[in-house]
Amino acid sequence: MEKDTLYYDDACPICSAEMAKLATHHDDGLALLPITSLPIENQAALRSELHLKTEDGLWLKGLEANVRAWQHTRYSKAARLLLHPAFRWLAELGYRTWLVWYQWARKRRDVNG
Repeated sequence: MEKDTLYYDDACPICSAEMAKLATHHDDGLALLPITSLPIENQAALRSELHLKTEDGLWLKGLEANVRAWQHTRYSKAARLLLHPAFRWLAELGYRTWLVWYQWARKRRDVNG
């Protein structure tokens, strides 16, 4: 059986903490894959934002990837609300704001060693 596969940046402390939470709640239909386990040439594209490959082979990014991953938990209904038109704009704004901070923090960590 194919699974949804969520690719995450295990060099990011916040990402790793989020995946640790998700790991305690998700069902057997989701696999969590740290990007450092992949060949180096594949890591940069996946590091730009959260990526999920569905069991059908479709790629989701960003908020949609996050929501799809959390749909494998008992919190699926709450996660799905983030994609509702009434809330999506705010959820996208929050995700994009976090992504800007994440990229800044990653560059800062890379420079400081």
